[in-house]
Formats: sequence, structure tokens, C-alpha cells
Amino acid sequence: MTPYLGFLIFSAALGGFLYGYDTGVVGVALPYVGSQLTGKPLSYAQQEIATASTTIGSIFGAAILGHFADKWGRKVCLLISDLFFTAGAIFIASSFSLAQLIAGRLILSVGVGGAVVICPLYITELAPPKARGWCVGTNGFCIPFGQTVSVAIGAGMQHVVRPWQLRPTNDACYLSPYLWHYNNVDHNWRILFGLGVVPSLLQLALMHRLPESPRVLILRGQDDKAREVLQTIYKYASPEIIELKLKVVKTHVAATTALQRSTTFWQRSKKLWSHKPYRRSIFTVSLIQVFGQFTGYNTLLYYAGTLFGLLGLSNPSVGGLIPSITNTFFLLCGMVMVDRIGRRGLLMKFGPIMIVGLTWCLIAFYYMCKPTGGVLVEGYQYPQKLVGLVIAGIVIFVTGFGSTYVHLCWYQSEYLALEIRAAGSAVSTTASFTANLVVAVSFLSEWLPLYPCVQHCLAFLT
Repeated sequence: MTPYLGFLIFSAALGGFLYGYDTGVVGVALPYVGSQLTGKPLSYAQQEIATASTTIGSIFGAAILGHFADKWGRKVCLLISDLFFTAGAIFIASSFSLAQLIAGRLILSVGVGGAVVICPLYITELAPPKARGWCVGTNGFCIPFGQTVSVAIGAGMQHVVRPWQLRPTNDACYLSPYLWHYNNVDHNWRILFGLGVVPSLLQLALMHRLPESPRVLILRGQDDKAREVLQTIYKYASPEIIELKLKVVKTHVAATTALQRSTTFWQRSKKLWSHKPYRRSIFTVSLIQVFGQFTGYNTLLYYAGTLFGLLGLSNPSVGGLIPSITNTFFLLCGMVMVDRIGRRGLLMKFGPIMIVGLTWCLIAFYYMCKPTGGVLVEGYQYPQKLVGLVIAGIVIFVTGFGSTYVHLCWYQSEYLALEIRAAGSAVSTTASFTANLVVAVSFLSEWLPLYPCVQHCLAFLT
């Protein structure tokens, strides 16, 4: 590891932070959107549409930018992702109707989908083999870290801004007519969404310092530039080692080029599934992504404000910090161990913790919801001891999830042959967002009332 390589990893991992921030900010902002855009709280169906719109756009972004990652290059695809994210965040923050907010979410999510595919792919191609687990894990770490930051800002703004509210008769309001309008806590969601432009603009500013992937440079016939990039990254490697690495990449690129020249796009797409080694690797990484979504963790973040509000917490946003902080901490623990005990070993040893946590939640929810017929009812005061047991079960579940799925799924590029790495990553990430869409679009209206039973049984099976 060198300082320059650390800079490259940090710059690329900002894409993971973007994804995490967008995931976390939804759960914090949704409870306040309705009063501004529709004059009343959003219905469950409206919340699902606003949330699912991001997943729909992410599927499109992952599929398109993942497909063109070899042709356009990793840097160009990252640039496009940042532009979409920035435009979408501004569009949402300035929206004055629910339709405009949903349109902004669709624009933003194209950038999210592209970043989720390209960032781990780019890091995998730059990182040294011995430190690859840590480097790719950095992108995985930035996802829950972004979630924690968005939830923390949202929770803090509810208390910091509210005491500053002014009445129209105040002198300060006369001096600044806009102060009254934007000091209202209901407008905080605009600030939360608008702050999403900060990491995207930062990554855009750092883009000129990032080199193109050596693989892409060789695909373009720029072998000398690829050699320079390798020499810069592996600062202390001997010329022989650099040439050996260059030769390995050129061998795989030659196979990719030969495949592309001898077949059409549809033939190459068919070979992804007809060639057994390709099919097996893509199927494996896609299943890991899908299972990670079906555990239900993302829906816990998407609707954290709604769920913890039903549990009776006075500040639901603070409740949303509990899974976010737990996830971030145990992800760090997983990153420390992943290169030592392996990807499969980590999943086998810490995966069962999720089963314990979900079983705990199932039992606690059963006894807590007995007075309300086994469903969560808004406004009902549940016993605080049982609510505490539910939260404890969530913490146990997130402990296992943070140690395993939250970062192991982003090692997908390691399982894919170099010639199908971009296409395979696009397929698996698209599968992940599709599974996420299925869960997110039906969670509130169909599953939330039966959360104790349905959601935990599904998560237990996965």
C-alpha cells in the first residue's frame, strides 16, 4: 500500500458513500415529505413509489453503465454516475410536487446504479492481490458509513433547527423573509437530499487525478500508459514484476478482444449463460447479492422512520442510527478478518448470527403484538421492555449482516473471469436491485403490518 493507492481507493469508494447516503436519507426524510408536497403524510403506497423509483433507476444505471464500462472506460462511467447523482439531488431538493420528487429520484438512481457497479470493479483492478480484500471492503464500508451520516444528520436537524423557528412578526423575519420559510423543520428533507451533492461533487473534483484502469488502457492499445499506471500504483515493485502484471492483463484482454471480434453482442450475451464456468460464477455472485437483499436490511433503512415510529420511539430518526452504527462497526471487524479467514469462512462463521437475531426478533414481536392481533398498529403504546427486546434482536441481526453480506457481496469481481468481469458485475448488481425492488415496493402496504411474521420468516430462510 502506498499513499497514492490509498488516495485512489478513497476517491473510488466515494461511490459507495453515495449509495449509502441515498439509502439512509430516504428513511429519515420520508416522514416529512408529505406535509410539504401533498399537505398530509404520505400514504404507504406513496412512500413505496418514492422509494422504489430509486431502485428502478438503479437497475437501468447498473445494466447500461456496466455494459459500457469496457467501451467507455471506468473513469467516464464514474463521471456519468456523478453527474446523474448531482442533477438528481438538486432536482429533489427543489421539488414542489410528489411527481417531481419521484422524477428526481429516478435521475439520481441512474448514478447510484452505475457507481455500485463501477466502483468495486475499478478498485478490484487497481488493488494489490494481498490487500484486495481490504481495498474492496473500503467501498463496502463507505456504504453503511454513508447511511450512518445521513441518519445522524437527519436526527440532529430535528432538534437543532426546531428551536430556531421564528414567527412572522419577529424582527428577524422582517430582515430576512426567507428565514421563516426555511426554518420550519418540515423543510429539513430538502437539505438532507441536497447535501447528497457534496460527495458527488467531491468525486468529480478528484476525477482528474484518477488513472484509467490498466485493463481499459490495454483494450485501447495504450500499453505504455498502462505500464505507467502500474508503476505508479506499485511504486516499490521491480520492473520485472510490472512487466509480469502487464503480461497477465494483456493475456486476458487478448481473450476478451478475440471473443468480441468473433461474436456478436447477442452471441456474447448467450455465452454468459451457455458456458458453464461463466454461468456458474455469475449465478453464484448474483445469488449472494439477492440473498443479501432478501434478508430485509435495506427495507429496515428505507422505512426506519416509519417502523421505529410505530414502535413508539419519540425520535424515529435516532432509532435509525441503531442499525446504521452497528452495521458500520461490524463491517470494520469483517474487513479486518476477511483476508485472514477468507470470504467463505467469514460467511460460514458469522452468518448464523443473523439467524439468532431474526429468531430473537420473531419471538419478541410475537409477544409485543399480541394485544393488537399480531400486527403493528400506529398510535398503540407497546411495552417498553418488549420494544427494547425487539431493538436488541435487530442489533444482533445487524451484527451478523454487517460482518458478512454488507461487504462480501462487493467482492463479486474476484469470482468473475476478467473477460466477463464488467458484464458479470452488471448482471449481479442488476439482480440485486431487482430483488431490492421486489421487497421495497411491497414492504409497507403488504408486509409492515405483518412484519413480525412475514419479513422475519423470509429473512430467516435466506
